[in-house]
Amino acid sequence: MQEENSALIKYVNTISRITQSYTDEAMAKLNLTSGTYPFLLVLYRKEGINQNEISRELNVDKAMSARSIKKLIDLQYIEKEEDEKDSRAYKLYLTEKGRAIVPEIKKEIQQWIKIITKDLSKDEEELLEELLSRVLGKASENK
Repeated sequence: MQEENSALIKYVNTISRITQSYTDEAMAKLNLTSGTYPFLLVLYRKEGINQNEISRELNVDKAMSARSIKKLIDLQYIEKEEDEKDSRAYKLYLTEKGRAIVPEIKKEIQQWIKIITKDLSKDEEELLEELLSRVLGKASENK
């Protein structure tokens, strides 16, 4: 890595930590954390997927998924049903309670995005998203 580009890692890590801190605080009123709310958002888009699929979708290990899913079941935000095709697997679904808090989660996320992109033009915001998407693609290829 070129010395002048080493700041990129610092920026990415620092943005990640600050974002985690913000979302942990914002989601606390829902008994969620930065590690659990993404599961609800994935299920909102793809109800009926199993734990392995959600792990892949969020790029987290199976143990992290198991802990988060258990917590969300305990909070009555999601429920699991045995997969008819594979009795060892379970399909995951949002409960009414889980579905009801998704708009609040999305609102908090949008508020954070608004805060961190406040001084960017629409074009700069789109460019930033494009560049980060490309960087994520390369990072995913090499993990």
